Order: sequence, then structure tokens, then C-alpha cells
Amino acid sequence: MKRIKTGPEEVKTGVNKTGFRKLTAILALIILVLTSYSRVFDNEFVDWDDFTYVVDNELVRNSSGSMLKEIFTTPVSSNYHPLTVLSLHLNNNNCPGCPHGISPAPFIRWNLILHIINILLVFWFISLLCGRSLFIPFFTAAVFGIHPMHVESVAWISERKDVLYSFFFLAGLVSWIYYRKNHNKKVVFYLLTLILFISSCLSKAVAVVFPVVLILIDYWLEPETEKAGFLKVARHLISGRRLLLLLPFLAVSLFIGLQAYFLQDGRNFPGLLHVEKRLPDMVNTAVNLNLSQRIGTGFYGLAAYMLKFFLPFGLSAIYPYPSTEILNSFRYSLMLSGMAVIAVVSAVLIIRSMGKTKIFAFGTGLYLVTVILVLQIISVGIAIRADRYTYLPYIGPAFVLASIIQAGFGEKIRRVLFVAAGVFLILLWFLTFRRVDVWQNTEVLWSDTIKRFPELETPRSSRGKYYTRMSLKAKSESEKKLYEEKALADFLVAIKSKPLKTDVYEGTGYLYALKGDFRKAVEFFNAALIIDNENGSAYYNRALAYTSLGMVKEAINDYDMALRYRPQQARAIITNRSSLLLETGRFSEAISDLDYLISIEPLNPDHYFNRSTARIVTGNRAGAVDDLRAVLKLSPGDREAAERLKMLTQQ
Repeated sequence: MKRIKTGPEEVKTGVNKTGFRKLTAILALIILVLTSYSRVFDNEFVDWDDFTYVVDNELVRNSSGSMLKEIFTTPVSSNYHPLTVLSLHLNNNNCPGCPHGISPAPFIRWNLILHIINILLVFWFISLLCGRSLFIPFFTAAVFGIHPMHVESVAWISERKDVLYSFFFLAGLVSWIYYRKNHNKKVVFYLLTLILFISSCLSKAVAVVFPVVLILIDYWLEPETEKAGFLKVARHLISGRRLLLLLPFLAVSLFIGLQAYFLQDGRNFPGLLHVEKRLPDMVNTAVNLNLSQRIGTGFYGLAAYMLKFFLPFGLSAIYPYPSTEILNSFRYSLMLSGMAVIAVVSAVLIIRSMGKTKIFAFGTGLYLVTVILVLQIISVGIAIRADRYTYLPYIGPAFVLASIIQAGFGEKIRRVLFVAAGVFLILLWFLTFRRVDVWQNTEVLWSDTIKRFPELETPRSSRGKYYTRMSLKAKSESEKKLYEEKALADFLVAIKSKPLKTDVYEGTGYLYALKGDFRKAVEFFNAALIIDNENGSAYYNRALAYTSLGMVKEAINDYDMALRYRPQQARAIITNRSSLLLETGRFSEAISDLDYLISIEPLNPDHYFNRSTARIVTGNRAGAVDDLRAVLKLSPGDREAAERLKMLTQQ
């Protein structure tokens, strides 16, 4: 009888087959993501933080080597994430043909590259947890990669912090598993995990929950917690030795957490950063929630995100808080109470399931821990929830769903579940493919949001600013006026919400000035300056409006204020102010302005001619003669200067 071989060849073949299947799964994941995001490369910067974070950010645009220190000591938009800013700085480029002199392509490309790496890290992470299973890591990574709720984190350039912090976060989780399983290099993997965690925190502060996720991993890996009750698990996991191991992680979490909290309030903790308190960047004060409403909002977020996991329709860049009337209504309170009850009942069921399986406790715990800081219990920003907040948290429910499908309830039901899983992935792919287009540019993004929330201030004001910029690039007068009318309409809707942003009022004033309604323009410039009395741009524009109204004294005063708060615009301010000083007979002050203008523009004959006028009146005839000769040297055909010089030299 021929013997059947069961030696190394068969083992090797089995390993090769497993490796081939994993490689095929990885390639399939990459293809899924690349095809669903294939149209993202044509997207532009959008007027929602992209100008703050990239286009107008000196930390990103300045290519000098001295910027490294500034990057690590300067928060952006009241957030400290220097590694995110550094990564954006590395994508800086010069693009003379681009609208803002910089191309969005490298930023978007690297967002997608990081997203793909994160998908592979999710696959790796779940594979380490699930052993031989291929479906669970594949399905979890696929949902993570092509869920439409994640488009915001990838297609929006400013959300580089999401994909970057998640990269370090996921890599740290993988490193921790190797630390737990590798007895020979424990110190190496422990230190690597700590470094990756710190890097994650320096990319986005929400990474401070990392130590709790490490405890969840320990729960999953340790045999002692198998089919153990909640109290037994808690006693086992929160031991003195384990807390000692986690102490460096907890210290980092505490430091970064306190720093993030104080920065949101414009305070410098612990005094190491350059902090500039700016009202629009501070913790949201647009809604005043009592404690029960804040807790209720947290339960609402938990339920809403889970619903969107399965039914990701009706997505929006912003989900505003309900009106004060709705917030205080009995119906809204009842809804929040109902969600709280559902959450508590779910928690009880999950705790009871720990005696039979770890799947629900681990997956739900992963979801809860990574989402809890963005549930708006402490209200930050203008939105009650955001798609981007689900970037890491959705790994939890995807893992639970994949585990349920893998387990099945008999062969027939398992087949049905596998087919349903495939249909679900196809749906996610299709919705993501469409959602990418929404982030094409400012107009498309905010028009999509306005369809859902027509009266919302942020999309209206942002689209209004976009239309204003487009009016400056218009190829015809009719096109210019069309954009101006669109911008004004958006600004007026935005103003109904009484925003705390000066640029909305200033933009409205600017557009009324273009229409020739200078009194209306002044009203809106006044409103802008009530909000921020150090807004140099508003002073400058109001000065222009005052000049058109013949209010010269008021215009000069505004130019003085504009020069104080906007010195970078000194040439234009002093040019206009010098003309008004001449007009009102304040010749000595005019001479001082003209001296400055001549020092920076020595080849401009108008400055010399204007100074000659002031010098004649103040009795400095010799100086006036010198100025007129300078005019004729620069502009030999200037008849007025020649006649004035002749008159002065003949007297």
C-alpha cells in the first residue's frame, strides 16, 4: 500500500495557500478602495478649514528650514497636532497655474495613501486577534475602507489628522499584540507601542483613549477572561501590575487631554505653546445644554452612529444642533430618554454575553472607547455629530458583524449571511463612490449641505465667500454680477443666524459697496467691528465706504486703525490716507505718509508730485522743486509737473 505523506511538504503547501489567500484579500481591499475613491484626485481645496490648515497657513506654505520649531510650538485652529501640520508641510508645493498657487493633489493623494495603509493595518490587527480566520479581518477592513461615513476623513484635506492619527494608533495596537505574544523582544515592542501612541496623540488629541483599547486587547487575548463575568474581568484587568505597565501611557493621555481642553478655551497649558485666542476657534457657545441634555446628546450620538453604520444615507458635512425650542421640548427629552434606555439595556445584554463569548464586549467596547470623546457631551464646534468621528470607531461594529456572519447558524443561514455581507459591501462601495464627488469643491460641498439645512449659517457663509472669490475671476461683467448676487444672497441668509464670524458681515458690506449702497455697507462693517474691534480689514473697507460717502474725517480715522491692526497692508492704506490728508489740508501728516511711500516705491512719480503739493503749501519751495524734478526724470512727458516746476522756478 502506498503511504500518504504528511510531512513538511504538506505543511508548506498549506502555508503557501494561506499566504496566497491573504495576499489575494489584501489586493482585493486595495482595489475596492482605489476604485471607490478613483474620482477624489480631481477634487479641490474646500472653504472649510482647508484655507486655515493649508492655503493660508504659514506653517505649511513657508518652505524655510526654520519652520520646524514653529510647527511644534504653534496650535492651528485651537488644536495642537504638530505631526499633522508637519505632514501637510511636506506636501507643500508651488503651482503657478493653480487658483491659490498651490495644488491640492499631493495632499489628497497622501490622505488616500494613509487610508489604504490604515486598511491594511486593520486587516493585520484583526488577523492577529482572530488567528486563521480570513473573512473576519477582510470584512472588517473592507467596511473600514469603503464606508461612506469615512469619505470625509479621506477626501477632506484638513482631516489629514484623522488618517494620520489612526495610522499611528493602529500600528500601536499591532505592536502591543506583538508585545503580548513575543517573549524575546518585549521591551522593544513595549517602547515601540509607546512611541507610536505619542505620535498618534501629536497627530490628533482624541488618541488619548489608546490605553483603554490596550486593556480591551488584553481582555480578548487572555484565557483567564474566557467566559468570565464582568466583575471578574474587571478585577483581572485593572490589577496593580497592569496599571503599572500602562502608567506611561496614562500620563501621556492626561497631559495631552488637559492640553487639548485648555487650548479649546484659548488657554496655554502648560505655557509651552504660542496661543492666540480667537473667538471662532473656541469651545462652542452657540448652544447652552444642561447636564441631562449633554448626557442625552451622548446617547443620541451612540445611536445615530450605529444607525448610520447600517444605513449610511442622508449624509451631510454638518449636522446642526436642534433649535433651542426643540432642545427644551418634551418630545426631544423623551427621545433622548428612549435612547438612554436602549443604551443601558444594550449594555446589560452585552455584559451578560461575557459569560458565553467575548465578541460583543470586545467589539462594542472598541466602538464605545474610540467614539466617547466625540459624542459632544462637552460641546465643541457647531455640529451635534460628524461623519469623520466614526473613522476608527466603526472597526468595532464591523468586527462584531463579521464574527456573527462567520459563526452563522447552520450552513444555509451562513450562506445567506455571506451573500448579505457581499451586498452590504457593494452598497457601501457605491455610496462612497458617489460621496467622493460631494467634496469636489466648495460650491458642491456646501450646496449639498444646504439642500438638507437651507438656513444653516456655515455652509451659507462659506459658499458666499466662494462666490465672492469667483466674482473676482469672472470673465465678463454679467458673470461677475451673477456671482456677486449669489454671494450676497448666501451672506444674508447666514446673517439671520447672528453668527460670531466677522467675515460674514464684512463680506456683505463689501458686496453692498460694490452695488454702490455705501450706507448699507457701513452698517455691516460696523457689525463686523462690534464682534472684533481689531479687524484691520473691516476698518480698511469701511474707510473706503466712508470716502465714497464724503465722510473724510471718519475715513482717515479708520485708515489709522487699519494700519494698526493690518500693517501688512500698509502701502494701500497709506496711499489712500495720504490723498485724504491732502484733501483736508493736513499737509504735514500727508508729507509723512508720502515720505514712507517714496521709500518703498521710489520710481512712482505720483508720490513725488503729491509731496510737492504739500511742500508748496507748507512753504518748502526748494523741496517741492526737487520733487517736481524727480517727477520729470521718471515721467518726462508730465505736463502738469513741468508747468508747476516752471512756475516755481520763475518766481
